[in-house]
Parts: sequence; C-alpha cells; structure tokens
Amino acid sequence: MRPYLAVLKDSFREALASRVLWIVIFLLTAALLIAAPAGISEEKTARLRRNSVRNWPALVAKIDKQRQTDGPSPGRQIWDRLRKELQEAITGSLAESDELSGDVVFLLVEDLNALLIDPKFYDQAAWQDIDLAEEAQDLLAQGPARLKDEDLARLNRLLLRAAYPAEIPREEGSEIQFSYFTFKPFGPLPVTRAELTPAIKVVLGKIVDYAVGGFVVLAAILVTASIIPLTFEPGAIDLLLSKPVSRTFLFLTKFVGGCAFVTLSAAYFIAGLWLIAGTRFGVWSHKLFLCIPVILFLFAVYYSVSALAGVLWRNAIVSVAITIIFWALCLALWGTKAFVDIRYTIPERLVKLIPAEGALLAVDELGHVQAWRSKDSIWDEVFVDENLPAVSGGFRLPQSMIGPVYDSRRDRLVAVQAPPAGAGGISLFGPAPTLAVGSRTGGWVRKKGTACPVGAMALFVSPREDLLVMTRAAIFRLVEEPGPGGKAGAKREKFVRAGPEPALRLDPSAVISQDAENGSFAIFSRGVVTVLEVDGSGTYSRKVEKEIPAAKDAKTALVAIGGKTVLMAFNDGRVLILDAASLEVQHEYHPHGENAPRFVAASPGGRWLSVLFHNHKLWIYDSRQARAANFWLTGQGDISAAAFVGSDRLLAADRSKRVTAYGLDPFKADQARAPTLTSAELGFHYVLVPLYTVFPKPGELGKAVSYLLSDKNEDTLDPRPPDLSRPQDPVDVAGPIWSSLAFMAVVLALSCVYVCRTDF
Repeated sequence: MRPYLAVLKDSFREALASRVLWIVIFLLTAALLIAAPAGISEEKTARLRRNSVRNWPALVAKIDKQRQTDGPSPGRQIWDRLRKELQEAITGSLAESDELSGDVVFLLVEDLNALLIDPKFYDQAAWQDIDLAEEAQDLLAQGPARLKDEDLARLNRLLLRAAYPAEIPREEGSEIQFSYFTFKPFGPLPVTRAELTPAIKVVLGKIVDYAVGGFVVLAAILVTASIIPLTFEPGAIDLLLSKPVSRTFLFLTKFVGGCAFVTLSAAYFIAGLWLIAGTRFGVWSHKLFLCIPVILFLFAVYYSVSALAGVLWRNAIVSVAITIIFWALCLALWGTKAFVDIRYTIPERLVKLIPAEGALLAVDELGHVQAWRSKDSIWDEVFVDENLPAVSGGFRLPQSMIGPVYDSRRDRLVAVQAPPAGAGGISLFGPAPTLAVGSRTGGWVRKKGTACPVGAMALFVSPREDLLVMTRAAIFRLVEEPGPGGKAGAKREKFVRAGPEPALRLDPSAVISQDAENGSFAIFSRGVVTVLEVDGSGTYSRKVEKEIPAAKDAKTALVAIGGKTVLMAFNDGRVLILDAASLEVQHEYHPHGENAPRFVAASPGGRWLSVLFHNHKLWIYDSRQARAANFWLTGQGDISAAAFVGSDRLLAADRSKRVTAYGLDPFKADQARAPTLTSAELGFHYVLVPLYTVFPKPGELGKAVSYLLSDKNEDTLDPRPPDLSRPQDPVDVAGPIWSSLAFMAVVLALSCVYVCRTDF
C-alpha cells in the first residue's frame, strides 16, 4: 500500500507545483474579488410604486382640494414641489373626468419619489392635525436635515401615508436593494427575499456550470495530460516496475492523483462562492459543496479518455488533442439532440389520443389535431380553421383549445378556444366563447359553432352522448331546440344548466375527470375532492365531498375516476387510490420517485387507471387486483400519450408519433400505427440517440447542479400553481451519471488491459 500512497502523494505535489494551477487559482481569486462587493440588502421601504396607492384619482383630488385652501397643508407641500407640466396635466385631467391616464400616474410617481428625499418637505404647521406613527415621530425628533438619505426618504414616506391613509394603505416594511460596493444601480426589487432566493441559486448554478465545469475542467485536462505519458516513459516506468507493484493499481493510482488539480481548484472556488453568497446575499446554500463531486466526476470521465490516449501514444499533446476532440464530439451530440428535440421531436409529439369510431385522431404538443391515414401510413393535420389558409411544412404556431373531444352523437370533433395561460377558463369579462366544430363528413374542417357558457374550464362527452361544459360554477349540457319560426328540420343548439345546486366554487387551477361508464365527475379544488353523480334527467348533484389531508403539502394534483375508484396523482410524485363512495385513502404509491404526473385516465368500468409521468413512463393500476400492473409497454420512458378504448384496451403513443394498441386482459400488443421513418429520422433514432445514450453528457451538468441547489419548499416568483399538463423538462440526474460511469469504467478497463499487456 505504501508505494501507491507515495505515487498518490507525488501526483498532488505535481499538481501543486504546476504553474497552470496557480494561474487558475489567481484567475478564480480575481473572479471572487470582483463578485465580492455585489450583494443585496433589506432596507426600510421608502420609494412609492404604482401599486402603493389604492386610488390615484382620489389621492390627486385630495391634494388638489387641500392646495386650494388657505394655510399650510400636506397637499400644498406636495403641489408646490410638482413639475409645472405635471400640475397642468393633473388640472386638465380633473377638469375632463375623474380618471387619470397612465402617463400622468407615471409622472406623479416620479415626482413623489423625488420629494421623498427633500429635507424641507416636512412642515410642522402642515402636519399639526395629523396623527403620526411612532416611527415617524422618532425620525422627526432627530431632525430631517440630519437624517441619512434612506432615513429621510422613510420619514417622508410615513408622512405621506399618515396624511392619506385611505389612499396609501400599504405599509411595506422593507424592500430589497441590489448594491455593488455602495453603488445601487437599480431601484428596489419588486420581490421578497424568499422569492429572490431561488433566482440567486439559479445564478450560482450557472456560475458553477460555466466557471468550474467549463474553465477549470479544461485547465485541469491541460495540466494533467502529461501525468500518464510521463509515468510510462522509459526510465520512469523501469524504476516503478522494479518495485513489487501492480501495473493496474499503479495506473489507477496515477489516475486518481491526476484528479487532485480539479479537486483543489473546484473546492477553492466553490468555498469562496459559498462565502460570498452567504455573507452578501444571505443565501447559505450548503448544497453548493455537493457540486464539488459532480465537477470531479465530470473531469474524471474526460480524464479517462486522456489517460487512455496517454498510455497508447505516451504524448501529452496528443492526449490533450484527443480529449478536446472527444469533448467537442460529446457537446455536438448533446447540442444536435437538443436542437432536433426542440425543433422537431417535441412539437410533433402526440400528447392526446382520440378514438372516433373507426378513426384515430390525436393532438400534438402544439395543439394541432392529427388524423391517422392508414392508406398512406401518415398523420394528416385536420380540424383546421376554415378561414385560415393551409400551411404546408415550416414553422407552426401553437394553438390552445379546451378539448377537442369526439361528439359521437353528431359524429364530429368539438373544442373551445382556451383562454390565456393562468386565466382559469374563458375570461368572465371578454366576449362569450363559441364552440369550434368539425364533422367527419366535412373532412374535420373546423367551423364556428354555438356560444359557450362563460368561464368554460373543461369539455366532456357523457356516456349518454351529451356534450357537457364544466365552468367554475356549474355543468352545462348542449341541447337542440327548434330553429327560428319552428321550421321542420331546422334546429338550434344551446347550453342549459345541469346542476349542481348549490353552485360550485372552483379554483382556476381545479382539475376535473369524468367516469366514462356512469358519467359521474370527480373534481379536485383547493384540497377538496368532490364527486358529482347524475340522475335520469341528466342533472348533477353532489354525492360526496371531502378534504384530502394528503393534499395539503402538494401544490397541485390530477384526478381520475372510474367505477368505485378515484385516483389522485400529486406534483411530488405520490399516487393515492381512494374509494369513490367515501373518498377514504386505500393505497399510496410512489411509482417514479418525485417525478410529476402529466396525465391521468381511467378505463370504462374503472378496472384500469393510468398515470403518465413527465419522465414519459406510464404506470397502470389494476383496481380489481388492488395492485400495480407490471406490463411491458413498447417505448416505456418515451411514452407521451395514453387512452383507454373500452374496458380492456389501451392505446399508447411513443417515439413522437407511433401509437401501439394493447389488450390488457390478457396482456398483448395488438397493433402499431407508425409513419414510415425518413432517412433523417432513422439516423436520429438509431445513430444519434444510441451515441448520446452511451457517451458522456456535458450539457447535463448545469441541470444536475441546478437540481442539487434547488429546494422544492422555497417560494417562486410565479404565485400560480403549476399546470401539470404543460410539458416539463424533468432532471434525470441518475441516468447521465450511470451512463457516464459505465463509459468511464469501460475506458479505464481498456487502459488497464493495455498497460498489463504492453512491454514498456
């Protein structure tokens, strides 16, 4: 053991003696010194924002009224300090109407913030009849002329609020300021410290990714490239082999010793970064030190290539050249795959399957509807607006719809144009939405249909073949009635309310599912699951409603109902199986760790329930056996859509556009619908993807670092619950690690075999 420790110690000495190491340390130190003065501070709120004032017209009216009275007043103090052009704009606005334009408000905010730093703003006579807060009285006791700028601004802000409490109701105790040394280049940041922390961690991750994962690793390859070739040069290797040492362990010891450079550099820089983030930004992210083994592992992968080149050619320059070429090849593979995925694979991926009595329709990631044409084995775009010109190839804009669903009674596709993201259904204040319909006989061409209920959230076709629209308050059913004048054959469609009573009060992020056999609904909103049942007249009423304790810690969830079972899939990866009658939890599963679900479904009768996760793996639950079903599905890990057809049949889409049909009891793959692959697609699936899978993935380093630094319990800048149906890019930390580890093991094994069999 002692000889190997001596070799390892020599490797550390070589690293410490390297001029490149000290150059890198110097550059890293300079970067840390440049970054050290930057920071954030939490200061008492002084500046006004547009949303600091509840009613700008009322505030201006009070100021205008006070300045017209005799004697000193807060309004006169303010008015005399406004710009003349702003005074004229305010006077003109008040003369014409009670409203203020956005430009006037903007200028008024600027002028009010300017007078907040005026030491002569306070006049004792003007504020003699106004009750001041204790903080304002303490600041006044010190004398406005002797206050620091921030304290003066705080005092004047408190004076304003005391004078107009109804118009300036918000007491913002503190605000976040970014500073560099004493210079503050920006105004107050419109976020809290808790909301800013995740953004700071993202920046830390990018710095580690580019500075350490890029620059330091490249420098380490340059420095350590000579270690292996020098070891096996004549004279050096003769002395070493004269000792009772193993060639394999000698090579591996040198390899481990070569990692000393990147270990020292990464640990030094990350420790400095951690100290700056903690002392200057208040973010003591101890997880930052987990990036050191990640960087070390990345370097070890590429150093294994350098070591193999070193024992083959025993030349440091050749080792560096081959390693850099290999690195460039890995980056090219990663970049090419990412480009193809973003440009082609992801937009064309099927995410919804719609069986339509002998036809198969699907919706891709961009919301475009495709119809399978078996004669030519292609997917053909349908449900295109009749008023839009046809587009062949090229870039396609995404379109958003609620639906579409297949209306079997009328043999047509039906959809509702979706609202903007986060609106929670069609806007309550915009024009009434309309149905978009496309009949089979009309080639599925999309046309304008009847008006929809305002606030539509979801669209369904019941087992009775009724078209239903769910809003935040009620369910509406589409009915037909005689047309104008009662003419024979002329019919008009309209929506009528179908319950429940009292009305629903759903959250905009509520999720809804329908039982395909009996038409009942399961709704999850604000942590509560509600089951609605339908009577013979088609009217819905509450069957059971219960708060789910397991939902309290989850931001959002998906729900599916079938037969006697309700399935809930949470954003943290949990899956609950509930009894539909009592909503009692029967089982809990974690099928794929913390991967979030994207879609859920239930078969007619409720025997099978499925969860499709964002990692493109489909999990199926057998309610009859009360256990997960272990089916071997084609393309597991690449599945993008699934749908049940009947009580024992499943359709699943993988490889973007391939749809495979399965019989579930007994299980067998029945039929596959797949377009003929082009030469480019063949190259992508059978050349690029296998190489990408086998080779290291330098582009995944940033994702791994961000994953390590993230904290799921932290607040984000977006207060809305996440929409699980939207595509996500799940971070697969284990996959790249295992593939890179296998690659490194193979390369080191080849190097060891060559070292053992070569006569040096």
